[in-house]
Amino acid sequence: MTGMLTGLITGLLAGATGVLIDGEWRATGVEARVRDKFTQQPVAAVRLATQADAADAVAAAAAAASRPLPPARRHEILSDASRLLGRYAAEITGAYILETGFTQSDAARELARAVDTLRLSAEEALRIAGEEVPVAATPGSEQRLAFTIRVPVGVVVAIAPFNAPLNTVAHKIGPALAAGNAVVLKPAEHTPLSAMALAAVLTQAGLPPGYLNLVHGAGSTVGAALVADPRVRFITFTGSTAVGRAIRQRSGLVRTHFELGANSASIVAADADLALVARLIPVAGYRKAGQVCTSVQRVLADARVIGDLSALLRARVGALRPGDPRDPATQVGPLITPADAARAREWIDEAADGGGRVLTGGDLDGAVLSPALIADPPPRSRIMTEEIFAPVVALVPVSGVDEAIALVNDGPYGLQAGVFTRDIDTAFDAARRLRVGGVIINDTSSYHADAMPYGGTKDSGYGLEGPRYAAADMTDPRIIVLNLGACA
Repeated sequence: MTGMLTGLITGLLAGATGVLIDGEWRATGVEARVRDKFTQQPVAAVRLATQADAADAVAAAAAAASRPLPPARRHEILSDASRLLGRYAAEITGAYILETGFTQSDAARELARAVDTLRLSAEEALRIAGEEVPVAATPGSEQRLAFTIRVPVGVVVAIAPFNAPLNTVAHKIGPALAAGNAVVLKPAEHTPLSAMALAAVLTQAGLPPGYLNLVHGAGSTVGAALVADPRVRFITFTGSTAVGRAIRQRSGLVRTHFELGANSASIVAADADLALVARLIPVAGYRKAGQVCTSVQRVLADARVIGDLSALLRARVGALRPGDPRDPATQVGPLITPADAARAREWIDEAADGGGRVLTGGDLDGAVLSPALIADPPPRSRIMTEEIFAPVVALVPVSGVDEAIALVNDGPYGLQAGVFTRDIDTAFDAARRLRVGGVIINDTSSYHADAMPYGGTKDSGYGLEGPRYAAADMTDPRIIVLNLGACA
């Protein structure tokens, strides 16, 4: 890596290039610039991988996967990496803010979660186990003993997004390593630095060459080469639904985990605690500039309380401060590119032209879009039907919880939903009927603890994140049967 930041993760990334294969950083490809997302000025130049590098990375991973590390060693490495990541927190957070545009508080929270994710993954390395299968209950098998063991799948390809380029990477490679696999990681094109730092941390923690390989490059070339490689046995991808479909078509019978798009909703019943809703939505809808898969995009509020809620939200959202993420007072930083900010502004205009009302925000300044709250957007507007991935929340009146559930279920996505109500029957009824991966009661769709199972339905994907669940998914059960009477 050619550094353009003074002291960028001093020493940790010395010699890092963007291509790590079998323990060696390669510098064969062309340079790509990583930009400060607020100023758009280049802050680093990172070497890109070639398709040949991608093939070599899979080969290195396949060789490593043929000799899985013992569980105790996996636990030790991941535990040490968790501690090291915390030790380098200040330097990594600084680079993270530059490459993502996320605020200081968002960056600090992300790093703390990644530390915890690695710790949780380390613990799973000691828990992976099979079970006894009661085949003796089958007539003719009385003298047989059967049990399963869990074996690593082999080579795992991890394709990471830009909106959580540290903790989502930890959620992919931590469980994969805990399960005894080897990994080829392709970080997001806009945000490779934090993934490179995590790779360097794992190397420093003692992970041997080949068990983690990193190839920074375009999805159309490097990504395509990885998903088509027959040596790959598991693909974990976080990104858009369209790209997820393309990967599924190319990957054949390879097992996959997809965390895809969403336009998550939070339902506000007539008996909801409006002060609680107004306190949580400005965080859940606008953190990371709204670039979160579970970010609250739609608030479906009972028409009897929407007026009061609108006034509360308008005041709180209007008070959010957009701007330079390096400023501690900034609460909403830039989007990943100016083009993404301009696209989101177009969606706001479309909703307004169709009769929606911009209650606050929506001002455009480069890549910064001021936090916007839109009332009554047209039902078929893109704000209502697609994923905006920007600091924009729609406030929509409904006749009651039943109509809100129908709106969520009729849409193409199903990641998470929030439900605000004081009535336990209403809460459980919604939890049973909403066709989403997670229902969060008296909190927003954006709630996410790293230990919990996390995944979607419909066009939001399938499979689960969470170290316990992902590690299990990245192993195969193997049945072993002993005929104890054979030698009698």
